Amino acid sequence: MFFLALVSVMAVQDAPAAYPPTPQQFRGRTSAFVQGTLNVAAGERATLRLNADGTYDLVRVDRIRVGDVLPPAAGSTGTINGAEPGTLRFGLHAREDFGSVLKVENGQAQGLAYSGFVVRYVGGQARGPEATSVCSVPPGLVSYEHWPEPVIQVVVGGLRRSDDTLPTCPPHVAAPQAGTPGAGR
Repeated sequence: MFFLALVSVMAVQDAPAAYPPTPQQFRGRTSAFVQGTLNVAAGERATLRLNADGTYDLVRVDRIRVGDVLPPAAGSTGTINGAEPGTLRFGLHAREDFGSVLKVENGQAQGLAYSGFVVRYVGGQARGPEATSVCSVPPGLVSYEHWPEPVIQVVVGGLRRSDDTLPTCPPHVAAPQAGTPGAGR
């Protein structure tokens, strides 16, 4: 009996970080949150809420228009960060004349850093996911990521706290070009 109790305590002590039940998804929507990784589909905005234990829950997925992810027009005075306190919003949309835009809205009291991967639509086929460069998002601010080609999905992982007071952007990660090593993966 003592041995069983000891093994139980050891198992709990070395338990991996718990994630909320997954997958988290909303009926009629493509975006989903699976074991700490958010898949954002083009034409949708996914909202995550930070839990007390440091994990996130997917609390909402909305269909959006392209205007919902574009930076404000010059001279605009409207609010650009619509994220409620304690939430993050990731909205992805594309249009032929300007490419694809991911708008990241940080409603948390802490900065956000994350890893990003994109699934592009090339030659009638989905390609990827491939790593892409993304900027950190300080608390209460908004970040815009842009790709000149159609992106049908962004995979957001490695959500972590950032102490950046201004967006910090790593060097650009270029997509492999046709005829170069790594192309066609």
